[in-house]
Amino acid sequence: MASRVPVAFDVLGTCFSFEGCTRALRSSFPTLTSGHATSITEDWFHSAQRDFTYLSLNDSYRPIAQVLKATLPRILLMHELVPASAASSGKINPAQLPESLLEPIISAIPSLPPRPGLAQASDLLLSANFRLMAATNGALETTRGLFVKALGETEAKRWEYFSCDEDRVAKPAPSVYRDVWRKLGVDADTEKKHGWFVASHTWDLFAAKKAGFKTALVTYEEHLVLEDLFGQPDIVAPNLEELARQIIAAERRA
Repeated sequence: MASRVPVAFDVLGTCFSFEGCTRALRSSFPTLTSGHATSITEDWFHSAQRDFTYLSLNDSYRPIAQVLKATLPRILLMHELVPASAASSGKINPAQLPESLLEPIISAIPSLPPRPGLAQASDLLLSANFRLMAATNGALETTRGLFVKALGETEAKRWEYFSCDEDRVAKPAPSVYRDVWRKLGVDADTEKKHGWFVASHTWDLFAAKKAGFKTALVTYEEHLVLEDLFGQPDIVAPNLEELARQIIAAERRA
């Protein structure tokens, strides 16, 4: 490659899973099966992502960690893990839903486990002279910490980092992807821009493609492309290592 091609990765759900939160949930509620606990955690994450985005759309941006913490009691109530009496007049009853029940689940977020193939994908792409960026809805320092734990400090320092907190606008607002281009030092308005965006969420890739990125979907979260809704990503792969190999192959063919 004549120049370092950038590859921007979504982080929460794409590079790291909420499995750690699921384990903490099962510790707090031992009767939950693994599958049920996973469904509850995913419901929590997806609904928090929705609320995070809707707040942003209405000029009331809140960091996603704040949204996750605020919405966890609601998920526990909705899934009947705590009795309805744990809420009164729309507010939490601390006696029946104490902070000690919530804190282990929330505190698992800074130690989320990496998705399969993250380390291998990072090594492959860096060795092939790609430029890697984590483009996240999460907090910048928490994100850096996740990558240090997953890749080691030396390799994590070779990544670049962008958080929606910097501009206080949530993905998938078009301005976020323009800001990712700008963070990479690329004019977002030029037709000559070239780079990749990686995610496990079709809505994220839909917006990234409209902003001029080539897109790569890893299927372990949503499973389906849903081409009629979101179009076809340039690459579809079952894990990050295979996805990285396909990006490298595509660039060598270009």
